[in-house]
Amino acid sequence: MGQKLPSSSTFTKYPLSCDFGGRKVLNLGCGFTKYAARKVVNLDAYDNCKPDVVHDLSKMPLPFEDETFDLILANHILEHVPGWWECFDDCCRILKPGGRIEVWVPGPGNDSILGYRDHVNTINVCSWYGVKNVGRNPANAWAAANSGGHARKVFLENHTYHMENFWWLKILPEAMQKWCAIYLRNVVFEVGFFLAKGI
Repeated sequence: MGQKLPSSSTFTKYPLSCDFGGRKVLNLGCGFTKYAARKVVNLDAYDNCKPDVVHDLSKMPLPFEDETFDLILANHILEHVPGWWECFDDCCRILKPGGRIEVWVPGPGNDSILGYRDHVNTINVCSWYGVKNVGRNPANAWAAANSGGHARKVFLENHTYHMENFWWLKILPEAMQKWCAIYLRNVVFEVGFFLAKGI
């Protein structure tokens, strides 16, 4: 019998009843995980989930004015978007100064990274080159040519990971859990990246 897998739903991070403290929020690629709070905009490419705004995330710009949102939630969506960096860069454009972007993606070594047919990207810590505080070797010509854009106004504050719900992981000391997260497959089911826009 299979083990119950942990949920990557946005509702596990922010309950359905969350009003986000009155902040203006974009729920990017919401799918059926929609919030009813007054200042939340639920956006998805598919109208079958009845989002507030229907927009294909592979087509930029996003249909919002500059500096519109205090918080952008991108929960398990950017791995689906061809040219995800252009979408992220445009999210940085519509983010208010002092605002935050929260990105969740499948964890490293997880079969779901490219196992699902609609997953087209692997996103990890190295993928954030181009934000203010993530650099790359100055001898790299691609890096020099791709260092501009709205993303230069945000910085990577932190990242975290959620482990699979295996009994043996729960009893390990924290240092051993970290070792497992780095070196074993299918141990980390999702990684969260937290970015902020400077004032």
